Amino acid sequence: MKNVLVIGFLFLSLVGVSQRIVDKSVGDFNEVKVYDLIEVNLIKSDENKVLVKGDNVDDIQIINKNGVLKIKMELDKKFHGENTFVEVYFKNIDLIDGNEGARITVNETLSQEKIELKTQEGAKIKVGLDVHHLVVRCVTGGIVEASGKTINQEVVLNTGGVFEGKPLRSEKASIKITAAGEAEMYVSEAVDINIKAGGDVYVYGNPRSVNKNTFAGGRVKVMD
Repeated sequence: MKNVLVIGFLFLSLVGVSQRIVDKSVGDFNEVKVYDLIEVNLIKSDENKVLVKGDNVDDIQIINKNGVLKIKMELDKKFHGENTFVEVYFKNIDLIDGNEGARITVNETLSQEKIELKTQEGAKIKVGLDVHHLVVRCVTGGIVEASGKTINQEVVLNTGGVFEGKPLRSEKASIKITAAGEAEMYVSEAVDINIKAGGDVYVYGNPRSVNKNTFAGGRVKVMD
């Protein structure tokens, strides 16, 4: 019986440690950059703060410098953030930037004038939008998955970047791909497409105007 009680106590202690949450005020910011395989949920709020839970909660760096909030692991834990989960509560956001395999999800639709999304090194951003202007840049295997609506979107893909934008309704769009990349986009009026050294663009929405220019490989498909 005593052994059972000891085991039970140890189990509860381990659970308590694993569920420990770090709550940190971070001041005002309008840009977020995430690194090291860390998973982040962005949550619209009336205050700016960060909650950290999961493994390695004491090994995460949260730095706000000139309105740019950086979330990364300590140097000796670099690229070991896959079991560390972060909730970022924000009042305003202009740019979301994913790096080094990070996973960023915006929990509710972003309604604002403009938003910029950047991913690189295999990172991914998933977001719902209601904006006038969207700017996307994906390089080195970075992925942006967007849904909702925008009036205009500008997309740049390099070296394997991916834009999953079919569920995002837009009126006008421009896309530029260099050295491979893949995009799906929904456009109702006009789209301008430039591809150099390989890449694929799938256009939905039967836009009235499709201006395409390819060099050294590349495919454009207007889908039904």
